[in-house]
Amino acid sequence: MASSALIVPLVFWNKLPTAPVTTVAYKEGHIVTGLKDGHIWIYRCIISEQGTLQLQHKVLCVGHESPITALTIVKGQTDGCAENDHVVISASEDGDVIKWCLLDGRCLMSISRAFDGIIKSLKPLAEYAQPAKFLLCSGFLNEITILNCTSLEIVRIWAGHNDWVTCTPFYDSDARQIRLLTSNFNGILKIWTFDESKHTIIKEYDNVGLLDAQGDKILELISNPYDIGVILAITKSYVIVSAEIINIYVNFASKIKVITIFTICHGRMGNFQRIRIPKEGIHWASGIFLSKNRVLLWNQIGDAYLYSIPSYTERKFPPENAHLHIKPGLIRRSSLPNLQKVNVNKLPNSPLSRPQLLESVCSDSENKASPAVTTVFLTSCIEGKLSSLYLVTFRNQASGTSFAFKSLSPVKESEIQTQLSVICPLKHQNDQITVTTMVYDDHLAIGYENGEIHLLPIPVALTQSEVPPDSILKGHIGKVTCLYTPCSQSFGNKYLLSGGEDCSVRIWSLEEKKKLASFKYHSQYVTQFFEPPIDELQRIRIKGCVLSVAKDNSLAIISLEEMSCLYVFGGYQYPLNTIQWRTSEGSIVLFYKDDSAHIWQTQTSELIQIVAGSAARDMLKDHSWRTSSVEKQESTTDRNSKVKTLTSFTDNSANEGTTVQVFIINVKQLINDIYHYHVSQFGSKPNNLNGSNGINEDFDEKPSTMSKIFSWTTAGASQSSSVASIPSPTETETKAIDSSIVQVIVSALMTWGIDSSLDKLCTEKLGLKKPSSQVTFGLRGANGNLTIAVPSPNDGTAAWKISQTMSASRLLSIIGLIRSFLSMKGLEKYSSDIITHYGSLLPELVGEKFYHSSLAFLAKYFQDPVEDIRTSARALFQTTLNNMPSSELQSIIDYWKQFLPAVTSPDIYTNQYMARSTILLGMIGSDHPEFLSKTVAKNIALSLILLLHDDSKLSHRLAALELCGRGFSTWEPHILYFFFFSIDTETNAVTVKAMAQKAIFQISIANTPLCISTLIYDTNNSKKPTENVGFLKLISLFIRRKPLVLHEHLSGLVEAVVKSLDPNVPKMRDRVLQTTTSVLHDLVKTFPSIAFHGGSQKLAVGTLEGASIIYDLRTATRWHVLEGHTKPVTALTFSGDGQLIVSCSLEEGTVRVWNLNPGLFGMIAGSLTNSNGGNSNGSSRIDVAKGFKAPLLSSIKPFKTFSFNLGEDAYLSVSSILEFVEFEWVADRTVKFYVKDSIMSFNV
Repeated sequence: MASSALIVPLVFWNKLPTAPVTTVAYKEGHIVTGLKDGHIWIYRCIISEQGTLQLQHKVLCVGHESPITALTIVKGQTDGCAENDHVVISASEDGDVIKWCLLDGRCLMSISRAFDGIIKSLKPLAEYAQPAKFLLCSGFLNEITILNCTSLEIVRIWAGHNDWVTCTPFYDSDARQIRLLTSNFNGILKIWTFDESKHTIIKEYDNVGLLDAQGDKILELISNPYDIGVILAITKSYVIVSAEIINIYVNFASKIKVITIFTICHGRMGNFQRIRIPKEGIHWASGIFLSKNRVLLWNQIGDAYLYSIPSYTERKFPPENAHLHIKPGLIRRSSLPNLQKVNVNKLPNSPLSRPQLLESVCSDSENKASPAVTTVFLTSCIEGKLSSLYLVTFRNQASGTSFAFKSLSPVKESEIQTQLSVICPLKHQNDQITVTTMVYDDHLAIGYENGEIHLLPIPVALTQSEVPPDSILKGHIGKVTCLYTPCSQSFGNKYLLSGGEDCSVRIWSLEEKKKLASFKYHSQYVTQFFEPPIDELQRIRIKGCVLSVAKDNSLAIISLEEMSCLYVFGGYQYPLNTIQWRTSEGSIVLFYKDDSAHIWQTQTSELIQIVAGSAARDMLKDHSWRTSSVEKQESTTDRNSKVKTLTSFTDNSANEGTTVQVFIINVKQLINDIYHYHVSQFGSKPNNLNGSNGINEDFDEKPSTMSKIFSWTTAGASQSSSVASIPSPTETETKAIDSSIVQVIVSALMTWGIDSSLDKLCTEKLGLKKPSSQVTFGLRGANGNLTIAVPSPNDGTAAWKISQTMSASRLLSIIGLIRSFLSMKGLEKYSSDIITHYGSLLPELVGEKFYHSSLAFLAKYFQDPVEDIRTSARALFQTTLNNMPSSELQSIIDYWKQFLPAVTSPDIYTNQYMARSTILLGMIGSDHPEFLSKTVAKNIALSLILLLHDDSKLSHRLAALELCGRGFSTWEPHILYFFFFSIDTETNAVTVKAMAQKAIFQISIANTPLCISTLIYDTNNSKKPTENVGFLKLISLFIRRKPLVLHEHLSGLVEAVVKSLDPNVPKMRDRVLQTTTSVLHDLVKTFPSIAFHGGSQKLAVGTLEGASIIYDLRTATRWHVLEGHTKPVTALTFSGDGQLIVSCSLEEGTVRVWNLNPGLFGMIAGSLTNSNGGNSNGSSRIDVAKGFKAPLLSSIKPFKTFSFNLGEDAYLSVSSILEFVEFEWVADRTVKFYVKDSIMSFNV
């Protein structure tokens, strides 16, 4: 059964990324910056004690592999929690687009190669005042890609432009709709319409106008969200700086000489205005409209200028409009609430014919070599004062990136430049880490700039700063560039290979911790090691070797058996992609990125031929030869690979030393491994690499070899491996989890310094140890992309102040792991203390900024197959639900109700999202129905039934079944709607009808009383003949398909069917007569306890209470109630003349004969006889149903009773009764009774 993974990153920080800032955006108190190395920083914008604005590092987003080129922030799907309804959409130079949650940086969606060029603009496209549905991606390409804003799927590639093209949406007052304005680099303007339903593009105006750029290129169009049809155009020049290998790296010099403002009206361009740069030698960077007649522009060094522009139109565009957007990195109108209150807008507004400079905000810096990235935003109200409009400018300098805030108010404030390194919470180390790798499951090898390699057990690496002297390997001169541990199946746990800046390759013994060999055959430093296919190596003279690749793309084959370098193949200017092993021919073929193939002879190491182009590609397609991929595994690939218990990789995409070492923990797998293995004793030392203190136990239950306890992969610019470490069968079968590693994981997951008593308990009783202050928690999102919280050495509560999802993930990991780990050691009493702390006391200890757990996140684990996770998730859900403010709970309900399957479809939202909304709201409705409106409760109830029909995921169906039972009191009033769907006679509802019928059958099995009682109620109370016919047909379906579920409810069901024939409602009787007759026929044919006599129009039904009820179908009333049996009536039959009725109770072992016309004295005698019989209170065991007159109760007694004993056959199952029990009249007064193989004959 598929289930949601619980995979969490634990991160050891070495330093913060220092790459230059390329773009910036602001929203909801957060500033987002994209970096040149592909990272994304999300900062909090806070107010310092001095009342000034300040930045605070919050989370680092790791996913892109190339520079960030565009950012935008829009409203989007998150989890419905407060302050969590915005997403960041980022684009990188390689065309990848990723969507992140603004609050915590969690990766929500990712798409590769969304754009074949470089994206420079991301503009949301939406209807008036609605969230964005689509995203326009444009840049250095003659195409525009339109993405679905929710799923990031490509819905349209808008090609056919003759040059690079830019685009902006704007409101066309003539057409009264949103249209698209495009401009190519030469300034040719065109207007288009995008059909959102058909995803088609229609050209409306082919020649709107020509922008005279005076030799520059048009790279950006920005629409004024406050005025109809007013557009800002930015012009740029570009030059190609360098072309290296086959990739062309283009540097676009910012040479914006003028900014052009114009209007679009009736499909034509007008009111052409230019604003020139005030300073010579400085160029415009970008701009933003602040109001209808205010525009703020800034240049490349961060100077800003406020201009007044003419009012081109009399009509003002509503400021709430959400479909016009500014340049990526700049906020939209919705980011500037109450902008009319800003001091800047209070400046005089006089009718002008040309733009006029009103205010300038200039920095003291004149350094043109330090390009600035600027955005504008509005701060929230501070201490009752009005909000202020601010500029924030990031300047990339040789000494690092700095930032500064500048207020756009009449009160002049000095600009204070602050280095990002100053606000860094990390303590810098003297020796920077350059590369790390996992060493055979439980150790970590760390390479440094000074050439040292530290070999540490994982617990030591994460909890101690002091390194034992015998764990340091010295030998390299300069920084270590590459580390690798060969496959243990081939070489055992013996070797560590390292490459350094000194161009050497060194082989180290892990047992003796000393150097075994050193080679210097490369002319540049080694970038990676990898192993070729083992079966190919066996065909040549060596059995085991490792290949090294250097910066100059040279290749060496190193034998670990002979401790020598066997072959060296010279470098080449293009990167090496693939190796083809032609061992039978004594050669290998090296394929490079320029589509060339170099054929080398292995015996002489001579280059014998170079093949290029199609011939080389054809050689690569020859699958008769084994190949090895040499391309480095990107970190995203490793992050997205199947995670076992522990995976580690290095993030150093800046190539300036390791930024973080990431340990990805599969919590659910770890719990399973703990239960499958005997955990070693608390406090035991980690296994030594030489095995002297290794653990060798026999186990009662062992995981398969695929459940390897600790696997490793390495990624990043400095190291890559295409061959993972694979354990030998013996190793996998005998090695248990070392408790010290589990302990350090638990220690790192916990937060310390919040409750001193808990800290004392963990250290003294549980043997846990406070981790390094540089270890933090993270989230693993879509495509394996990571979000990493920054360290907060002085605030133990900071981890709980990030987001609801971050809190939920960490709490579930802690409580789920504590349950399993401590229960194995018999420490349940301490487990309960920890669970109480994190489950109940934490909000009070953290304070008002505490983020409670995300209900949406916890709902994913409602039916998790791992019991500890399932139990923990449910407990956390209930605790969060009980402690959540009612207003926030209502906002969650309002958010998630739109995704219910009853009100939407998979064409709009994913099945996963719809299922999660159903389970989440179902859990809320089961415990807090008072928060649900009748409409929402109805939709949840129907969605639960629809979820029962979901065959794709068993956990969803199980959750729906459970919630139907748990929330019975909530859903019962709305079950009626399920039956309405099941009896729908509309031709277009055939699919829904069939689905609803199937769902009703499923719920009837899970909760029979609920289903059948509702069906009986609906049949009794339906006022419309068509509805009554539908319910009767549904009863007929149950009789034919699920008769067993009806058995205990036959008396009520028959009564409902009979009532539909009431002669007092002639229209109803006439409409349902045929259907009712068919239903009665099915009942009599299927159930032996129901009998019918056509001549007298009497229907008899035996009950489980022992009574038999006889109905007169002509009057639709009860005629007699026959009481005499004390056990359930098994079968009934009328005699041919209808004068007698014979009943049988197998459990009682009697057959009774009743005379339906006993005469006056018989009736009196029966009444006297039964006045003290039957029930002790003298009343019937059968209540009178609503709508029926009181029958003549207990007026007839059986005049004959026969006893019998069938032994075990007297206790048949319901299915056997329906199949093997029946009466048969063989003469007027002789009846035979069949019970399986037994036949009894009675003369009545």
